[in-house]
Amino acid sequence: MDKKKIVFLALTAVLLLLFSLTFNITAQNLKIHFIDVGQGDSILIEEPGGHNILVDGGDRADIIAAQIINYLKDQKIKKLDYLISTHPHADHIGGLVDIMDSFEVGSVLDSGKIHSSKTYENYLIKIDQENISFDTPRQGDKFKIGEVEIHFLHPDQSLDQYDLNNSSLVFVLKYGQQNFLFTGDIEKEVEKELLTENPKLKADIIKVPHHGSDTSSSAAWVKSLEPKTAVIQVGGDNSYGHPKSKIIKLYQTEGANVFRNDLNGNIVITADGRNHTVKVDRSSDNIMVGTELDSKNDNAPKTETALININSAEAAVLEKLWGIGPATAKKIIKYRNSHGPFKKLEEIKNVDGIDDYKFERWQDKITIN
Repeated sequence: MDKKKIVFLALTAVLLLLFSLTFNITAQNLKIHFIDVGQGDSILIEEPGGHNILVDGGDRADIIAAQIINYLKDQKIKKLDYLISTHPHADHIGGLVDIMDSFEVGSVLDSGKIHSSKTYENYLIKIDQENISFDTPRQGDKFKIGEVEIHFLHPDQSLDQYDLNNSSLVFVLKYGQQNFLFTGDIEKEVEKELLTENPKLKADIIKVPHHGSDTSSSAAWVKSLEPKTAVIQVGGDNSYGHPKSKIIKLYQTEGANVFRNDLNGNIVITADGRNHTVKVDRSSDNIMVGTELDSKNDNAPKTETALININSAEAAVLEKLWGIGPATAKKIIKYRNSHGPFKKLEEIKNVDGIDDYKFERWQDKITIN
């Protein structure tokens, strides 16, 4: 065999080895998709070994269910090995019937909290019709799913003492050295219990409880968990006023990068067991479309943007400001039409829906000239 052929075969072998190593590294990544479903929760977990877990199914609106189904199909999902229903409010289980119609589901893990709604009844009927395995995990239960392990922290057996929100399944997904905390809609009462029962609990990534409501996320909770990344599943300009600005500030003060579906669209976290990156669909507060933020880098990328003239900007332009959705943009325009042009930047705080915190976030991005 001549030398050229030997060299060619050797190079081919090296390339195949590199390809194999690259494929194996890629295959070992955990992916968590916080799907943009408006005012509700739906999270796809892709376990490194190929198992798929869906946590909650958004609201009952047909368009939301279709959105989740299309998103799952775009990710090439064929089967949901586990479907975790944190609690029976409609904004968490509303789309699950359609989802069970569209995908094979291996097992449903449910809080076990009974609700009288028709949405909950239809959900149970569908599980029975499809003969899907049904279980109600309790505090201390552990599930090994491929390369990850799920530890359930809440609830215990005494569900009667909790309302629907506080009956939420709470679990830690452990992968390598990383902890991912999923919290449903628990409130401060249960947070306090969890810290008492798990004083060493830490979370690299947290699904912020109850859409960023101020009934959840106590200062002690956030400080104790020390999250690097906090994700809020929330819809734009919702009637509840979620998320509360003081809750966002609380997580940021403790060093967490905060992401939210209403501003960032779909949020995808990729983790290797030690570090993680975050990719978002939409730009917000200097986070650009498609940007991946590395958990090892505390500094988010910065971009230069032109100042927005709050006296002349149309609604679509005003919506580029952090925390401004269509409804608040219309209020800004209505205010300046009624009172005349803003004479000082601070005057915009007179508009309903704009507080000191929002103003502080983008006062250097606006102008009145």
